[in-house]
This record gives sequence, C-alpha cells and structure tokens, in this order.
Amino acid sequence: MRKLLLFLFILSTLQSYGQTDTAFWFAAPDVAEIGNLDKPIHLRISSFQSPSTVTVSQPANAGFMIQTLTLPAYTTQSINLTSQINIIECAPGNVVQNRGLKITATNKISVYYEVNAGAPNPEIFALKGKNALGNQFYISSQYSLSNMIYGSPNVEPYSSFNIVATEDNTSVTINPSKNIVGRPANIPFTIVLNKGQTYAAEASSPAASQHLEGSYITSTKPIAVTLEDDLLNGGPVFGGNCQDLAGDQTVPVNITGTEYIAIRSQLNFPYDKIYITASQNGTVINQDGVIITTLNAGQSAELSMNNPSTYIQTSLPAYAYQMAGAGCEMASAILPKINCTGNSTASISRSSPEGLIITLLVRNGGQGNFLINNLTGIITAAQFSVVTGTGGQWYFAKVNLPVSSYPTGATVKIDNTSHLFQLGFMQGGVLSGLSFGYLTDYNTVRANASASNSTPCEGANITFSSSVISSALYVWTGPAGFNSNVPDPVLNNVALTSSGTYYVSVTVPGCGIYLDSVNILVRPKTYSTIDAAICSGGNYGGYTTAGTYVNTFTGANGCDSIRTLNLTVNPPITTTVNQIICQGETFAGYTVSGQYINTFTGSNGCDSIRTLNLTVKPRSFSTITQTICAGQSFLGYTATGTYSDTLVAANNCDSVRTLNLTVKP
Repeated sequence: MRKLLLFLFILSTLQSYGQTDTAFWFAAPDVAEIGNLDKPIHLRISSFQSPSTVTVSQPANAGFMIQTLTLPAYTTQSINLTSQINIIECAPGNVVQNRGLKITATNKISVYYEVNAGAPNPEIFALKGKNALGNQFYISSQYSLSNMIYGSPNVEPYSSFNIVATEDNTSVTINPSKNIVGRPANIPFTIVLNKGQTYAAEASSPAASQHLEGSYITSTKPIAVTLEDDLLNGGPVFGGNCQDLAGDQTVPVNITGTEYIAIRSQLNFPYDKIYITASQNGTVINQDGVIITTLNAGQSAELSMNNPSTYIQTSLPAYAYQMAGAGCEMASAILPKINCTGNSTASISRSSPEGLIITLLVRNGGQGNFLINNLTGIITAAQFSVVTGTGGQWYFAKVNLPVSSYPTGATVKIDNTSHLFQLGFMQGGVLSGLSFGYLTDYNTVRANASASNSTPCEGANITFSSSVISSALYVWTGPAGFNSNVPDPVLNNVALTSSGTYYVSVTVPGCGIYLDSVNILVRPKTYSTIDAAICSGGNYGGYTTAGTYVNTFTGANGCDSIRTLNLTVNPPITTTVNQIICQGETFAGYTVSGQYINTFTGSNGCDSIRTLNLTVKPRSFSTITQTICAGQSFLGYTATGTYSDTLVAANNCDSVRTLNLTVKP
C-alpha cells in the first residue's frame, strides 16, 4: 500500500488551458470513504484572455449553496465543495438523485473536478463542456485490475459510470454489460431524469472481469457521463501494492474517431494498456499497421504498448481509453482522436516541484515550429520521434520541463506557428504517482463563428471570433461589403445596414474547409427634441441657463436615446409703483407709508415683482367756537349746537372742522 501510506498523487497541482467552454455539466462519482479517501473535493477553474464570472449550481437541488466567483484574465481559482459532498457524490447506485453540477461562465474557462488533493487516492476529472454532451454512449473501462484495498476486500465503491441530464423529462435507456447494483446484465432499462438529476450505475463486483466496458446508454436529450474506477489494485498485475483512483469524463459516440495515438507513460511492465471499444459492428482494429481483431458494437479489445508510442486505426469510429501511471500507481484518460483535432496554443501552470513532462503530438512538418512562452529553441525538431506505423506522418516528443527553468507557479504557454498539435502531460514520478491527461479539444476542428454581441446598438463595435488555428486561412464576409482575412475581425461603428448574417470560411491544411455563420441584429438609437422654457433661477434637467444641450440616455431598447434640449430662460418682470393716499385710505391693502415688495405670477408664467412706494398724507382738524344772536347765521348754521364738516385741505386730503355754535336770544 505504498500509495496510501507514503505518496502523493500530484495530478491536482496541474492547471491546464486546453478544453474550454462557457457551460459544463458533471456527475461527481462516489469515492471510497475509508480513511477519508474522498475528501476534500474542489473545482479548479481557469480563465483565459477575458475575465469571467463563474456560477456553480445544482439545478435539481434548490438547497444547494450556489457559489459565484469572478476570475480576472489568465487566472485560476478553486471552489471547495467538501462541505456539500454528501449532496454532490452520486451514491448509492441505482437511485435517481438531484446531484448534478452545472458550471456556467460569462467567457470561456476550463474546469476540472479534483478529489483528495495532496493525499492518497486523488484524481481529477477534466470537464469537456459541449464535447461531453450527447445522446449515445458506450462505456470504456480497463479490465485488467480489480478494485480493492488490502485487508478490506468489501470496500465499495467499485467501477461505475455516472449520468447527469441537462434537460427536463430526459428518458435514459441503459444496457449494462455486467451486473450493476440493483440491475442484471444485458437487460435494458429506462429511467427518466429531469434537468440536473443523476443516476449512478455501479458494478456489483470489484473483480476486473466484472467491469462495465461496453455498457450502452441512449437518451432522448443531451446527457453527460463520468467514468470512475476506484481503488485500482496494481499489485497483482504490475508488481506492487498500490491502490489508486482513476477516471475521466467521457465523450459521446459522435465525438469518437478512427485514428488514435498513445504515448507510453512510466507504468511498470507490462506497461500501458489501451482499451478499444467499438460503437458499430464489424469494426476492424489495427495497431501499428497490424490488424489485431474485429469488434462488434459494445465489444472491447485490450492492446499492449511495448513501444514508446503506438498508432491505432479503427475502420469505424470507436473509443480509445488509456491506462497509464507511474510504477504501479494508476491513472486513465479517454484519448482524443487525431483527425483534425487539437490546438494551436495551450498552457499549463506548474504548482509542484515534481517532475513535469509534456507530450506533444504533431503532423510531420510541425516539429520545428513550437514555442514555449514565445521563445524558440527550447522545443526543437531533434526532440521528436516518428510514431510507429504512421509512415512518417506523425511525430511525438516527451519534453522535460525542469523545475529550475519552470519553477512552481510558473505558467508554461506552448504554441505551434504552423500546425495543430495535441498536448498531454505526465507529472510526478515512479514513487509518488503520475498525473496523466490530455489538454486538447476532443472534437474535430470547427469554425466556431461567434460575436461579442449579436444584438449591438447602433454605433457600437463588434468583435467576431472563430477557432484560432495558426496554419489556417480565414475569409469573413457579411452585409454592406464587410470582409476580413483574420480569425477575429472587428467591425467598428455598426449601422442599421450592418444587420444580417456574417459567414466565416476556415481552410485548414490537410483537413479541409470549415464553415460557420453568426447573425447580427443592430438595434437603433432613438432621437428626440424638446423645446422648454424656465424662469430665471429655475432648472430643467439640471440646466439653469439658456442654450442647446445634447444628452444621451438609455432607451427602452437598451440603446442610446439622444435628446436635444432647446432651453429658454425667462427673466422676472419688475415694476415700481409710487402711490400717495390720504390717511384712512388703503392701496393694495396697505394703509401706512412705506416701501412694499410683492411677487406675483406674470403673463409669461414667471415672477412679476412689484415695488410699492406708498405715501399716506394726514387729515387736518380744526375747531371753531362761535356765538351769534338769534336771527343771525354762521357758516349757514342758525341754531345752537356742535357741527362737524369735512372739507378738502390744501394737500387734497380731508380737513375736518368742528363748529361749537351758541345762539343768544
């Protein structure tokens, strides 16, 4: 039990930028709990040239704690899911559960699921995005090693495959090749899964002969499938006492190919094994130019690997599954087909001082055109060897990246300026275990036309994108005479006439011409003019002075709404009134001399300010005492009495006269 007692499996420390997408589905396998071999669990997420906001959810489980992170460009972050492991791992077998994970991102990312990092029994499962989704799968598995821990022969789980649905009401029909928990072999059965629901098919025996290779799955809607082979016993076959977890996310039948190349790892004699599983009857298997066998659908063949590389051809599309490792510690991966697949650029980030070897596979002519971190001369043509059986068409290299040159934390970017290539890695050693995987696109080259915004606003800029292949020729065409010969052209200042379909043609030497298109609908700007008047001291939309103002707002369609404001400022009306009144009179309600300022609303709707200068003239008063004789008169009065008369004084105001008249007899 060297692995369980002494060594670290360091696959968890390698971060790759090979398989990218914006949506990933995953069914996490149930890993043996003995000695906490299943903990911790993490999602390792890497961004590329664009920052990305990433959300992790369980669509079928409202109780799942949704997690969101923001990744700057070219960074890697981890999400620890250990606290929710009991609602993530697909266990027990033969039960429909709500445990599927969905990872979405605003820009392309790569993701892998990691079990038990830095401890015994670790493994990663590279998520393959849309390349993992399909309606028809055959299960790949090795069948040389049994599953067990020494002294604990009944420990479960064993070999399994795990299914997650991506849409509601998905009917999944499974025909297990061997007995699985709760179901007999070779009797198809159907389950119905809703979006995010999972089903685990677990072998009922740990024996190598009872592994599930050749099991067949069909579905009415897209699903993803995870392979798992837990606690592989490397001792009896490979001369050691090792147990290790192996697995991968597989691909559907339509992603498989007819040509594969495997590069040998550091596994003890009898070295790596390749398992070919046919998807159609009459599939002829050829290894290094020699016909090995003919398989029917669901049948598998085990191929030995005595040379440093091997070339496998199948007459019909089939799966290729490689069991690799270091010493007697195991690892496994679904091999990518070589027919027009691969990348022009890929990256890995070293986070361990362990040995790191990258494997490169390229067509003849591309050997001398590799760059590492944009530098030439590090990977040279002399490091490549011809792949046996390819007639000199394919070359491979195993390039050691010493820790002195590429220390822990260093990012290693590999480019080929002329050819597509496949990048694999082998990290670790014969004592500590080997990290093994492929960091390449599993599907055939595609044009992959896309746009940064398919419904841009008038006046915006659009960046078109397609698969970047250094050796390819590009032709973009579109409305209003648009054309370009670069992979990612930019259309500036789009107009309404820019709406329509944009086509890209990608010509890849040795592969053919690939076509794709993207539709663009340009949303218009809106324009409006407002004539407005305000009074001095007021404001309209924040403006207080007369003039013409142009403002841009967001319209109902989400685009610019441009408003032209013609603003008039009306001044206040001012008047002055000088008024004289007599004592006892009023003017505008005022009776006392003084200055009074009043504000009214003028005819233009603004303030009318009146200043009143009021003068109040006093009344005059006089008293006359007069005596007359009877028969006489005074001021017209002839009888004794008091008489008051109001007259007009010299100031034109009242003069009040009081007459006290006495008439003597």
